[in-house]
Amino acid sequence: MRLGSQIYTRYFTYIKPFGKLPIVKTYGAAIFTLFTMTVFIIFAVKPTVETILVLQKKLADSKQVLEKVNKKANDLSLGKQKLENLNADVKSEIASAIPDTVQLKSVIRNLEQMAKNRDASISALQFQPLNLETKAEEKTGTIAEITFNFNVEGDYKNLVLLLQELKTSDRLISIDHLSLSKVNEGNKLIMAITGKAYFLK
Repeated sequence: MRLGSQIYTRYFTYIKPFGKLPIVKTYGAAIFTLFTMTVFIIFAVKPTVETILVLQKKLADSKQVLEKVNKKANDLSLGKQKLENLNADVKSEIASAIPDTVQLKSVIRNLEQMAKNRDASISALQFQPLNLETKAEEKTGTIAEITFNFNVEGDYKNLVLLLQELKTSDRLISIDHLSLSKVNEGNKLIMAITGKAYFLK
């Protein structure tokens, strides 16, 4: 215990003369007060500064998102104007390619007519189940798909021509999968197609 007291007494002996200096007596309290206030201000201001920086970052990100949304809105508006200014014949072709109702009959009729034109016989035509909804008048249509399987039998040349007709069909049709297999007898082939037709719902 005495050893500790001697150490503290020695330090106090060094510090005591320092405290008697005129500059310390005059400005010591003010300097200590300023130092204490600075420490408190730093710890108080730091979270506020961090919050401000985070908010500025969020504001910058929000501005970027807003710019993208505005650009998209402008592009849609421009696209709508261009669509309205289209020639009546072009509008009619678009309506035929992507009608505003399912119109399964037109898809079936097109496929049957193509097969007939190329002396090919249809061995299977199957459509995947559809969820039909009544389209609201004020609602902007979205593109929906009719998935079908189309198997047709014929010679190679005619099947190639049939594929070309599918590409230029009035109704927009895309082919997802195609396979050819040989019939057991003769030179004919069976072409199996999985495809999609489109409509607005």
